[in-house]
Amino acid sequence: MKMQAKKIIMLCALAGAFSSCDMDVVPPAEISAENFWKTEKDAWYALNGCYQSMPALDIWDEMCTDNAHSHKPWEGNMEMVQQNGINTASPYGDYDFSAIRTANTFISRVETCDMSDELKERMKAEARFFRAFAYLELTQYFGKVAIVTEELPYDAPNVPRNSLEEVRNFILDELAQVAEILPESYNGSFMYESGRVTKYAALALRARAALYFGNYAEAEKSAKAVMDSGKYSLFKLTSLSAAQEQEAKEMDLYIDFESLGIDKDKFIKGMFSYESLWQGANATPANPEYVLTHEYMEDPYAYDENRYTYFIPLSISIHHGYSSFEPMQDLVDAYWNIDGKTIPDKIPVETRKANYEKIWNFAKGLSADEYKAFATSPDLMTYDYMKEFKNRDSRLYVTLLFPFKGWHETAAGEIYYKWDPDVVNKNGNESWTGFSYRKMVAWNPYNYSLYGSADDYPTIRYAEVLLTYAEARLMTTGYDEQVRAALNQLRDRCGMPDVPESLGKQEAINFLRNERRIELAVEGHRFDDVRRYGSDYCKEYLNGPSTAPDGSVVVNKTWNDRLLLMPIPTTAIDVNPLLKDDQNPGY
Repeated sequence: MKMQAKKIIMLCALAGAFSSCDMDVVPPAEISAENFWKTEKDAWYALNGCYQSMPALDIWDEMCTDNAHSHKPWEGNMEMVQQNGINTASPYGDYDFSAIRTANTFISRVETCDMSDELKERMKAEARFFRAFAYLELTQYFGKVAIVTEELPYDAPNVPRNSLEEVRNFILDELAQVAEILPESYNGSFMYESGRVTKYAALALRARAALYFGNYAEAEKSAKAVMDSGKYSLFKLTSLSAAQEQEAKEMDLYIDFESLGIDKDKFIKGMFSYESLWQGANATPANPEYVLTHEYMEDPYAYDENRYTYFIPLSISIHHGYSSFEPMQDLVDAYWNIDGKTIPDKIPVETRKANYEKIWNFAKGLSADEYKAFATSPDLMTYDYMKEFKNRDSRLYVTLLFPFKGWHETAAGEIYYKWDPDVVNKNGNESWTGFSYRKMVAWNPYNYSLYGSADDYPTIRYAEVLLTYAEARLMTTGYDEQVRAALNQLRDRCGMPDVPESLGKQEAINFLRNERRIELAVEGHRFDDVRRYGSDYCKEYLNGPSTAPDGSVVVNKTWNDRLLLMPIPTTAIDVNPLLKDDQNPGY
């Protein structure tokens, strides 16, 4: 669909300056309440504003958890969340109703546009979808929020927060209703662009919301409807690029394919299928895994600026890497062994420190060619530090970069990752944790400004739907064949063994939570997940130091139950005094 409100606004502003351009724009002087909201095209322009609010990459929430970290305070208050340091003056989460107001304005004013009632009703359903999405994000951060379904005047009286039950029921009811209105697909023509919200996107979001709310029956029902539609499947490669073939050869260092009886072709294609689903020509609404797609354009005002520079360190970028987002050792430790059901024993910090010192003392003086030769030789795996990465889940190798690992499908060419503690101490644009991301990092970044990506992003992908269904059914019925079948689709795609045939209820819950953590890593779900798992889970996983390979403490995680909700910001209370006596607990 490629409908970006920022782009439209900029084109409108430039229309006078580039009068020779053949662009379908509305000059700003002609846009007013009196002459807008008249035509079908006006409705199209206005609905684009609702699509602009669609969430996409949400690495920031991930950095509030045990998955990721940011050592740069100007990127946001994520480290303050990890350390229980947020407050009403320095909060976390957007207490922002702008997307809701945009949707309410559209729903109200589109009535005056000259268009068919059927199209009008469908477009209002699209706006209602984004309003429900915005409410889901608000309630996940703040719990109770005010339900507003009208276009309020700017001098309207203040309104109190609705109860948590009312907010949740509103979201689920809205998404159920719009799912009945929205079509299953679009033909690609004007007003029916292929990237628009569908019936199944609404049901997938409803499944997510119901899961978050602990309404497992409704989560299972909505997820199953998406699965039964037959319209979605997990993305799979049928062949590899030359760069992937090169890395495949080097994977013999990390996986004992022959001695463990592992199908190398399936493992390797699974590994790269998982990595490639976000990249290039695969990143499109036509991807069978993309249930809801945030689309981008190669335009200075309509691309994702975060999927290259922010993810990578200075040492491996083609221009400038910020290393603003970095995976933590906690996440590395969560990946399964190659058997798909056990996790390696945790290594004491001092032991890992000694192990890393030994290999780094050998490697740090090597030239680039010598470093590559070492990183691709059997000698590499004789070092105890590298044994942490031996025979692990396929998704580990394409989600993050760890020391000495080769990566060939990059914008910067062939990379063998280095992590030098001395460089980290001198340069803020290198990872503090010892690791960097490769999952979702653009292979062909859009070379404008901050070197982001014009690749589309799956705001909801089918893998999440399968995980939602599996968890919801586990909670309603138990660890049965249907739960395993949903999870085994994920395992088949990434080249890992089937899930265990038999697990007790709590064993199955723990297993599924870890599978979800691995599959959805970097996608922003972990913050919502850990809090819905409850206080005991958070106390176990969100407490204590996370360290780097050299033993240095990256962040000392500190859990407090008040973090189950975020504080209502002082700025919001100043605007609406009714919130003063209705602050969330602990703030």
